[in-house]
Amino acid sequence: MRVGLITAALCAAITIGVGGPAAASRAHARSALAPDTYVNYWDGVANQGFTAASTSPPDGSVISAYVSIAFYDSVMAIEGGYEPFAVDVDAPQGASPEAAVAAAAHAILVHYLPAQQATIFDPAYQQSLGTIPDGLAKEDGVATGEFVARVLIRERADDGFRVPVAYTPPDPPIPGVWIPTAPTPPLGSYMPNMTPFSLRRPSQFRPGGPPPLSSRRWARDYNEVKEIGSRTSTTRTPEQTLAARFWGEAPIQQAHGSYRKLITEHGLDITDASRFMAMTTVVAADALIACFDAKYHYAFWRPITAIRAGDTDGNPDTAADPSWLHLLPATPNHPEYPSAHSCLTPATGLVIARFLGTREIDFTIPSLTGLGDRHYDTVGDLEYEVTNARIWGGIHYRTSVEVGTEIGKKVERQVLAHHFHRSR
Repeated sequence: MRVGLITAALCAAITIGVGGPAAASRAHARSALAPDTYVNYWDGVANQGFTAASTSPPDGSVISAYVSIAFYDSVMAIEGGYEPFAVDVDAPQGASPEAAVAAAAHAILVHYLPAQQATIFDPAYQQSLGTIPDGLAKEDGVATGEFVARVLIRERADDGFRVPVAYTPPDPPIPGVWIPTAPTPPLGSYMPNMTPFSLRRPSQFRPGGPPPLSSRRWARDYNEVKEIGSRTSTTRTPEQTLAARFWGEAPIQQAHGSYRKLITEHGLDITDASRFMAMTTVVAADALIACFDAKYHYAFWRPITAIRAGDTDGNPDTAADPSWLHLLPATPNHPEYPSAHSCLTPATGLVIARFLGTREIDFTIPSLTGLGDRHYDTVGDLEYEVTNARIWGGIHYRTSVEVGTEIGKKVERQVLAHHFHRSR
């Protein structure tokens, strides 16, 4: 949104305007920026905060988008060069983009995760600001970041984030209908009602439904995961087992570790780092919003439920196994169709390829649990492994990973067609 009002206290520090030619000329007048540490640092602080708060992957993805948009728009207000995403202002010449990143991220995180303020966010803020020389540039940077965060919080106040939505499972169970796999509330049930960041509505890319239970495709999906996704599978290879466990790690923390690694390895400056992080997090958040819209619309059952009740689906080719267990230790507590990881990860792989200008992404994802980092030469390599890993782990069907991948690709095209372009 273009900001039309501004508080008198900030008028001396920030002026209203389009972050276009004037801002871009300031950027060109500056010497080349040093490799970023501030975007990387605050993304890590955000991850630390929502991990400590035990937020769900949907919550962590949305909070990451809020943070990244705030520091991207703050940096664009100072450095220019690219169109802002949500908050369009001009900062005073010479303002510190580093201070703006710290202030914007801190304000967003304190607002959405207030319980972590004293233990995580305030100490990180003091440490971060302590690395920036005192003076007008720092003050203007802080004012810019705080202002952008305040406007973004105001504009997203009624977006539906974390507004409780109840899910009532059928009682008695109905074949094909999702039954929660944990006693805790279902995850991400608010997302079908949430205002997306770029999509017109959560259902914009809603797919057709999962295969009918009477179909050959359903029997194929069922029997594939029943065999290779079983905890006692004799057909799954050791490498497939390792990949499945790797992709069973905390998805948002795992992804952001890889984003920070890419920023460091490519030596991105603060402008490119903020743009890259905003691109990935907005695509990820909208991909999950679209994905969860479909999940709760169709409410399809997980393999752990279906395979134990295979004799109830009316398909003669789906034999039940009442004692069946999947490889991974737990099934995510939300409906199966489509696969969230498949909506998310291939889409962000495409963002990386577009940002770097090549499908040879040379991309490494660190393990969070000591399983060893995994490297992907191309977007296709990444897509192949993450989608298959969800079947090897026993928590998704083939159709669900294929459909999820298509949703993510559509979201990636939508977001990047309308945002993060060079200023005109």
